[in-house]
Amino acid sequence: MTAFGRPGPRSRRLRGYLKRRDAASPDERAALDAACMGRLFRRRAVVFTDCADFTVRTLRDGILHFLMVFHAAVDGVRTVVRRTGGVVVKVEADSLLLVYDDASRACAGALAVEAYLRRFNRQRTAHEQARFSYGIGYGDLLDLEGDIFGLEVNLASKIGEDLARPGEILLTPAAASNLSAALKRRLQRHRPVRFHDQSVAVRRLRASGR
Repeated sequence: MTAFGRPGPRSRRLRGYLKRRDAASPDERAALDAACMGRLFRRRAVVFTDCADFTVRTLRDGILHFLMVFHAAVDGVRTVVRRTGGVVVKVEADSLLLVYDDASRACAGALAVEAYLRRFNRQRTAHEQARFSYGIGYGDLLDLEGDIFGLEVNLASKIGEDLARPGEILLTPAAASNLSAALKRRLQRHRPVRFHDQSVAVRRLRASGR
């Protein structure tokens, strides 16, 4: 394990570039960054999921009980993500980071995960159910082996964890603008989120038939 995901060609390429950038003068770095964009970044959609009431449930039921439920849910979620064309980049605490080729596929994946969780929960008592919220971003990202970095990752994490309610799928402006026409018709305005000193418009994906 390295500071940038698992060892691999993309991680090695990034580490090599960072060494060259560190050796360059500050005036040269903007040009270096522009020249390397195509080699380091890939345009991707990212889905950040957050599990509802992690701290409260851990306090109430204990960490082992929470992890039992989460582990059982994630086993099925992995299959759903793979079937919808996505990749589970990593599982961290009570969150998953997923990547798709575009925002429309990311929305389809999040909807499929939510449908799976509804089926999963019908078979379980209230204390053994899993509920996710979702944040979706889209843009040029450092897509490495076992990790992914970029502003849209940060924004997706922010809206998925701090703003979205259980079962709710929220999108950044970049993700919303990348959707198919059919999915754009299902977008609703949501209250904006403050990100540093900026207000970021957020859109909510309305489930089909609602």
